[in-house]
Amino acid sequence: MSSQVSKVLYIGNNVQLVKALLPINAASNASNLTHCHCVNGLEEMLQAQHFDYFICEEPISEVLKERLTQQYPTLNCTYLSSEKEGSDKSECITESKVKDCISDEIKSTLNCISIPIYYKSNDGLIIACNSYFSNIFGYSPDALVGKTLASLLPNEATSELLATNNDSVELTQPLMLECNIKECCGGKREFLLREEVDVGCNMRVGMLFDISEMNSVKAAIEKERVMLRATTDLSEDLIFFKDLDSRFIGCNKQFEKFVGCSEAEIIGKSDDELFEINQARMCQAQDVQVMSNNESYANNEYLTYNNGEKHFIFMQKVPLRDKDGEVQGLFAIGRDITEQSIIEKQLRLANVVFENSRDGILVTDNTGVVITANDACFSVSGYSKEELINVNITSFADGFDSCTLFDDIEVGIAKEGKWQGNVRFYTKMGYLGYFWLEVNEVKHGSDNMNNRVFVFTDLTQNKDYEAKIQYLSKHDSLTGLNNRIALFTHLEKAIARANHKQTAIGVLHIEIKGIKAVNERYGHNKGDVIFRGIAKRLKELASDKDIIARISDDQFALVIEELENEQVVALIARQIAQQFSGTVTMEGIAVNLVTSIGISICPDDGADVDSVLSNAENAMYRSKNDKSSAYHFYTNELTINSTNQLALENELKVALNENQFDVYYQPQYDLNKRQIVAVESVLRWHHPEHGTLLPERFLMLAEQSGVMVELSMKMFTKAAHQAVKWHNAGINFGRVAFSISKAELSQLSLIASIQKIFLDTGARASWFELAIDESLFSNDLYTIQENLLNLSRLGISFTVDGFGAERSVLYSIDKLNIDKFKISKHFIQGVPGYLAGEAMLKSVFVLANSLGIDVVGDTIDNDPREQLINDHQFIAGKNQPTKEAMSSSEATFYLRCHKRK
Repeated sequence: MSSQVSKVLYIGNNVQLVKALLPINAASNASNLTHCHCVNGLEEMLQAQHFDYFICEEPISEVLKERLTQQYPTLNCTYLSSEKEGSDKSECITESKVKDCISDEIKSTLNCISIPIYYKSNDGLIIACNSYFSNIFGYSPDALVGKTLASLLPNEATSELLATNNDSVELTQPLMLECNIKECCGGKREFLLREEVDVGCNMRVGMLFDISEMNSVKAAIEKERVMLRATTDLSEDLIFFKDLDSRFIGCNKQFEKFVGCSEAEIIGKSDDELFEINQARMCQAQDVQVMSNNESYANNEYLTYNNGEKHFIFMQKVPLRDKDGEVQGLFAIGRDITEQSIIEKQLRLANVVFENSRDGILVTDNTGVVITANDACFSVSGYSKEELINVNITSFADGFDSCTLFDDIEVGIAKEGKWQGNVRFYTKMGYLGYFWLEVNEVKHGSDNMNNRVFVFTDLTQNKDYEAKIQYLSKHDSLTGLNNRIALFTHLEKAIARANHKQTAIGVLHIEIKGIKAVNERYGHNKGDVIFRGIAKRLKELASDKDIIARISDDQFALVIEELENEQVVALIARQIAQQFSGTVTMEGIAVNLVTSIGISICPDDGADVDSVLSNAENAMYRSKNDKSSAYHFYTNELTINSTNQLALENELKVALNENQFDVYYQPQYDLNKRQIVAVESVLRWHHPEHGTLLPERFLMLAEQSGVMVELSMKMFTKAAHQAVKWHNAGINFGRVAFSISKAELSQLSLIASIQKIFLDTGARASWFELAIDESLFSNDLYTIQENLLNLSRLGISFTVDGFGAERSVLYSIDKLNIDKFKISKHFIQGVPGYLAGEAMLKSVFVLANSLGIDVVGDTIDNDPREQLINDHQFIAGKNQPTKEAMSSSEATFYLRCHKRK
């Protein structure tokens, strides 16, 4: 060995000798010589590095020598150990010494144990082992006697073993050591070495446990755990595990974010330690259901994240079972579907809009072929779904401009992605429809498979839309009443008409409280129903020519034109207050309403829109503060008077039941003959406190309160009884004149009631004449005209009351039994001068004479016009004194004294 050696592997205990004998390069000594104490791991070292020489001082089996020769033919091998397999390894381990420590029975028993076992003396030499132990290293049990355990184990295990054996403190403690051992057959296995001291025999006993399979399984499990952990941490879902006590035993990163703490802080805790109580109880109830019933759970639920945000979660929980099928816990996955839910809602909303849109919506592909359309499109075109789908849209265009139309659409989409304009399309029936068309392109990425959305608006409906817009601009969208703008417009025109006609206007400002409670209890939909019910009832209380408006949330306004007096508007205010005060049931809902009404009169309380409305509102606020009356006039005196009238109305109803009314009679004079031709019945009320009241105090109130018809029939009955008495007494009274109003003439039962009175009293129709206002002869109400005709057929005569105010009565003379003209006071008092008055009065008498109709009046007064009448000799005598209305007894006496000539 004169040349230097590059690489040497030496196994033995005399490394200095090897260095001296071999010409190893001193500069690279550390790297050229590799020294080991045992042959374990030999082949791995030879495979890992290239060696020129292999010198082994330890015994090696022939099998291993032969394998090394075959595998490494260029390796110079030198085996210094001359010991043969089975020979004694040390002179210090004698056969007698072995027998002293281990009996033959024990040695024979060792081979019956499948666990590798060895016995070792205190100086570290193996004194006995079984075949399972020796076979691992390729020796027989006897061949290992006298060897050290360190010589058999790998280098890393050897150093740890030597350190343990040299530590006197741990000699009495069991030695646990894991190591990798390559068997003689070339296989590599992992063993757990367990060695402990046998104090009684002064030796150590060791066992090798093959943990290769267990470690392989552990490695596989760990690999799977790492893979599972990586998978769960990458998932956006909430993933967690729980034990049977519903405590967390693991989770992923997303669940950590959800809870707001790390997995280490979550493990071992229950839901009520991490979440608010309601959410925790919900989760625990689900856990019980899953683990108790051994069944899966899946449902959508809202969960609150640690930052307070609510998310919509699709939660799935399944039981964790062992190999026997027993539940050991649960596994859960929660998928956040908040965004998906929003998208689904938006898609459903878009679909509803698409299907229910009044505009026709049609979708094509990029070639113009129709792929879908809504119902409005089918309705407008007249085509069915089967006829329209998969047809090119160009086939529906008007042939005159279809080419330019679709060329324009393509240009517009290329520039701006949309197009709009007027188009013409033929329907299935051949009708040419005119539409406003909007085309939008929907892009789907780089595949060039874009869609076109065509939206058609039927322009023929524009007028309807304009009318609707016009209506909504002047009406409240909820109730259909006029809005504030319309109220101002109508009221301004009404004031102008009132100024022209010299009439009054009543404005009611109405506030109805209590609907807010309905909104809070039943919701705004029910509140809207109540508002519509209030509007409906207000319309029923108002006449067709009245203006009613909603001016704010719970405030309304009512405008009454051609107001006769303040009692008319007061009566309507009382009716409204009665309708909307206290508990009112509307649409099945009981509502407690409080109504405050303010009233202003134009022109007394204001001559323009702002002042009239403002004063009505001020009166309404006074009504809210003063609960003595449901309504208040802007003028306090009118409020007091109206309150008195309300009391009088209640007394009126009592008086009717207690028969406080009586009929008085007033002579009726023929202005030509200057004599009594009839007695006119007038009404008197014998009030227990106020004395006898004239009709002017209560007749209008009776008509407004709805008792006029009943009162009139009772008084007509009394007049009939008195006429029978006069007839039986031989008193010539001519006829009994009885005034009848529109209210009685509007009754369907009027003729039947009068006939019953004649039948009950024995009076005759020819004894009566009805004084009817001239305006009623031209009334368009069918019932009034029929009643007038039927009364004439009964034989009752008519007196045209207020003749000269109208001209309509002239058209009814031929068909009705009109016997007299009663000249209107306004006609007589309105004669503008002597010459004009002479001509007007003369014309009346000439007309009456030519028609055979008498002309009458209430009384004959000392009037300058008397001379006018005398000069024309239409009447004789003058200065007949005025006679007031008389009771029945007074009238009887008067008639006896003034017998008819």
